[in-house]
Amino acid sequence: MRSRLPRVAASTAPATQPPSLPGLDPAWSRLVTVPEWSENRSGGTDRAARTWHLLDTAGSLAALGVEPVGTILCVHGNPTWSYLWRSVLRTSLEVAQAGGPAWRVVAVDQLDMGFSERTGVEQGLPQRVADLGALTDELGLTGPVVTLGHDWGGVVSLGWAVDHPDVLAAVMTCNTAVHQPDDAPIPAPLRLALGPGLLGRATVVTPAFLETTLGIAHPKLDRAVADGYRAPYRGAARRGGIGGFVADIPVDARHRSAPELDRIAAGVAALDVPALLLWGPRDPVFLERYLDDLSERLPQADVHRFEGAGHLLPDDADVAGAVFDWIGDRLPDGHVPAPAEKGLPVDADHSTDVSRPLGAALEDLRDSDEPALVEMAAAGGPGRSRGVCSPVGWTRSPPGWTTSASGAVTVSRSSSPREPT
Repeated sequence: MRSRLPRVAASTAPATQPPSLPGLDPAWSRLVTVPEWSENRSGGTDRAARTWHLLDTAGSLAALGVEPVGTILCVHGNPTWSYLWRSVLRTSLEVAQAGGPAWRVVAVDQLDMGFSERTGVEQGLPQRVADLGALTDELGLTGPVVTLGHDWGGVVSLGWAVDHPDVLAAVMTCNTAVHQPDDAPIPAPLRLALGPGLLGRATVVTPAFLETTLGIAHPKLDRAVADGYRAPYRGAARRGGIGGFVADIPVDARHRSAPELDRIAAGVAALDVPALLLWGPRDPVFLERYLDDLSERLPQADVHRFEGAGHLLPDDADVAGAVFDWIGDRLPDGHVPAPAEKGLPVDADHSTDVSRPLGAALEDLRDSDEPALVEMAAAGGPGRSRGVCSPVGWTRSPPGWTTSASGAVTVSRSSSPREPT
């Protein structure tokens, strides 16, 4: 590993299966070996055979007797592992069991992380992106594929997306960044971890970096869940990848991974697929400027902010629910709807009748059980401890338009609003 890391960071160990952990179905765990390079095929970037641990719902979907419409490829960051995505795997199967679109979910443990092989080899951003590609080749992933990445795994997943346009259907990220402004320092927690004499002690020799990350969850993690995150990183010899990830942060243009980060950032701006940016604002590392940058590069992106949530977003908030609601809207049956499929149905009898009264459409919905709108309550609002969305129905309360205490407008079915005079 890097010379700035202690010698123990270069320890090697085979990939293993995780122990029994809350929320983790043992049926999801797989060990997959990417073969060494040969005349007939290319393997990972260091040319040796490498074994990955990953979570995969393919077997569970087969047991349900359903065919997946596509694959969601999940990539964790530092210092977590595929356990981060357990709710996404579980929710995907619940959706499939309920008769919804069946998405296969593959959540990897990056090499030197989680329960994947400890290679003892330095892993920079170019290698991580290429090695993920070698793994998906071995898995035989075909489209459509939707990527989902968190933290530094967001960058790796976007690098994979840029390199696989032929199978890419959409991209999703949780609190990540693809560009470090020249006129802004890297966030303070990372500057501290990269400080002289601190990198190895904070990330490898001690679990300080890991414990700090687990400590900023909102709300606090249950002890059993926190222990689940700790499980693959017990002992300095298991934490070399954590130190390697921090050392690989491109702090300036001279860093060895800076060209790859620039390549990915430029490639992201050229992506023409649906995008979802999931964001926890209470993050001391991924600040708002990084969300702004991603939004500019992906102007087609939908942004879902979870007020009150922070860096460990998939544990802080219902990311899985937001993911499958969004996919169901943007990629029904695994593909982007053709233009004719988009939008609300048009009533042929009224589509060109410009004289029709404004309130006539409300009268058509007199007996509808569908929500009239969605009431948004800010974090800390009346009776709520965090941001929520509540459907507001087509009420019968006269006279026409009313306003709730929270400021949401409710449209009454009992009388139509009068046009302004």
